[in-house]
Amino acid sequence: MTASSSGVTMSRRSLLRHGLMAGTALVALTALPDLVATPAAAAEPSETEKALNAFFEDCWNEDLARDPQQRTVLGLPGPHDKWTVPDDARLLENFHLAEQRLKTLKGFKTAELSPSAQVSARLFENELQQTIGQYPWRNHNYVISQLTGPHTDIASFLISYHAVASAQDAEDYVARLVAIAPLMDAYLTRIGKQADMGILPPAFAFKAILEAARNVITGRPFAGNTAESSPLLADFTEKVTALKLADADQARLLASAEKALTGQVQPAFQKLISTVTALEAKATTSNGVWALPDGERFYRSQVALMTTLPLDPAAVHTQGLKEVAGLQDEMRAIMAKVGFKGDLRAFFDYLRTDKRFYDPATPEGRATMLKRATDIIDRMRGDLDRFFLTKPKAPIVVKAVEPFREKATASAFYEPASPDGSRPGVFYTNLYDMSVNPIPMLESLAYHEGIPGHHMQIAIAQEMANLPTFRRFIWNSAYGEGWALYAERFPKEYGYYQDPYSDAGRIASELFRAARLVLDTGIHLKRWTREQAIAYMNENTANPEHDNITEIERYFVWPGQALAYKIGMNKILELREAAKAKLGPKFDIRAFHDTVLTSGSVNLPVLEVLVQEWVKRAAA
Repeated sequence: MTASSSGVTMSRRSLLRHGLMAGTALVALTALPDLVATPAAAAEPSETEKALNAFFEDCWNEDLARDPQQRTVLGLPGPHDKWTVPDDARLLENFHLAEQRLKTLKGFKTAELSPSAQVSARLFENELQQTIGQYPWRNHNYVISQLTGPHTDIASFLISYHAVASAQDAEDYVARLVAIAPLMDAYLTRIGKQADMGILPPAFAFKAILEAARNVITGRPFAGNTAESSPLLADFTEKVTALKLADADQARLLASAEKALTGQVQPAFQKLISTVTALEAKATTSNGVWALPDGERFYRSQVALMTTLPLDPAAVHTQGLKEVAGLQDEMRAIMAKVGFKGDLRAFFDYLRTDKRFYDPATPEGRATMLKRATDIIDRMRGDLDRFFLTKPKAPIVVKAVEPFREKATASAFYEPASPDGSRPGVFYTNLYDMSVNPIPMLESLAYHEGIPGHHMQIAIAQEMANLPTFRRFIWNSAYGEGWALYAERFPKEYGYYQDPYSDAGRIASELFRAARLVLDTGIHLKRWTREQAIAYMNENTANPEHDNITEIERYFVWPGQALAYKIGMNKILELREAAKAKLGPKFDIRAFHDTVLTSGSVNLPVLEVLVQEWVKRAAA
C-alpha cells in the first residue's frame, strides 16, 4: 500500500478495529449547511469556545490515561509499562463514555462558536457517534485474522513503537513482556466468545496466524533455538546495547528480558497457538461477512463507516466495473506508446513476469529496491514548493519489513512519525518475495505511502498546533486513503512518471483500487468465493497472482475498508475540478492542497464544505 499495502499503521488499524481508537462516524452522512471552513485569521475565542476546547483536551487526556499504548505510539513521556487491554469491559466503558460525552457536547451553543470550533464540534460528535453506532458490531470484526491480532500486533508494537532511550524505558519494555500473559488471556477470551457466536475468520487465515505466532517464539532464548535471537530478544538487545550502560546493568536487563520471554511470553503464545489450532478444525469455509449473523446489515454499516458516505454497495459494484474498464483503456494507450504487440492480458503478464521489471531476490537486489524508493521520495521532497504551502517537519525513512512479520503483512505500508519528531515516519516495503515488488509500481507506491501521501497528511495534521489535539490524530479511512491515492495521481499532471512503464505502474495502481470496488462488494454482497475473487483480480489487473491472493484475503477480513481509497480519491478530484471551474486563473493547487491537509483527518462531507468555503474566499 504490484504493490499491495494497508496504507494504515498497525496502531491505527488494530486499535480502531478493537474499539480502542475513535474513527469515522455515521452521523456525518447528511449535508452540513451550517458548517463553514476556518478563516485565515481567528478572532479571540468566546467563553463557550474556550470551554469547548477545554472539554476536548480533558477527553483527550482521559483517553490517553486509559490507553497506554497510544501514549507510546505518540512518543509521550512515560510510563510505558502497560498494555491497552481490548476486553469487553473496556469496550463497554468506551460506549458509556461516548454517551456521556455526547450529552455534554450537546450543551455547547453552536452560535457562540467560531467556524473552526464548529468543525471541531461536528467532528468530535462524529467520533462519539461512531463509537456508539459500532458498539453493536463489536464482535463482528475479527479479533484475530491473518491481518491483525495478538500473533502479530504485540511484537510489532514493541519493535516499532517502544523506544528505549533510558534504563527505565528498558524496564518498561520488560514489564510489558511480563504483562503479555494477561493481555493474551483477554484476547483469547474475546476470540472464544466470537467463536461461540459462530464468528470465525475464514479458513485460509489460520495458516498465516499460526506461522506468525510461532515466529515470535522461535530463536533464543526459547528451548531448542540457539543460533539466532527471537524477534523480541533481538529488538530488546539492540535497543539496550545502544544505551551503552555499565556491563552489569546491561546484563541484568538482558537477563530479565530472557526470563520474561521464557516465563510469560512463550506460554502465552503457546496458549494462543493451541487455541487457534483447535478453532482451525471448526473453520471449514471462507466466506464474506454475509455469512455472519446479520451479516448484510453489518456490511452496510462498514461501507458507511469506511467511506463516510451513504453509499449503496450494489451501486459501488457497478461503479467499480465502469472504472476498471476506463483504466484498462488508459493502459492500452501505454501499450501503444511502448509498441507492445498483444492484448491487455498479455501486457499484464509481461509486466508481472519479465525480469527487467524486478530487482533480484538477493541482498544486493533488496538494497537496490530500498535505494530506489528513497531516491523517489527525495526527488519529490525537493519539489514540494511547487505543490504545497505547508510541509511537514517530521522526517521519513524507508525500511524493509522485519523478517518475523514479513510473510503475513502487506507489501508496503506507512507508520507515522512521533509528534515530537524523535521517531521518523517509516515507509515500510516488504522484501520477502521480490516477485511482488515490480519496479514500475515503485514510483506510485512511494508517493502513496511517503511523500506526498500518508507522510505528508499525517505529519502535517500532527504538527497543526492550532487544532484541538483529537483532530491531529483521528483517522478517517476515506480521507486518509483517498488522499494517498490522489497523491499517486496528481504528480502525473506535473511532469512526473516520465518512464512509460512507471506510468503503466501508476495506472495499474489505480486500476487495482478500482477493482477493489468490485471485489469488496463482490465478496461481501454478491457472495463471491475466494477463488472467484482471485480469478477476477488476475484477469483484470496487473498484480502478480501471489499479491492478488494476499489482497483478496485481506478484503475478506476487513470489510469495506478497501472501498475507501477510490471513493476518497474520487471525492478529492471532484472537489478540485469544481474549484478549478469556479476559480479559473485564481485557482492555486498549493492553496487547494493546504485546504485539504491542514484541518486534520476529516470525513468527506466535512471536506466538501471546507473546500467550498475556501473557493468562496478565493473567489472574493
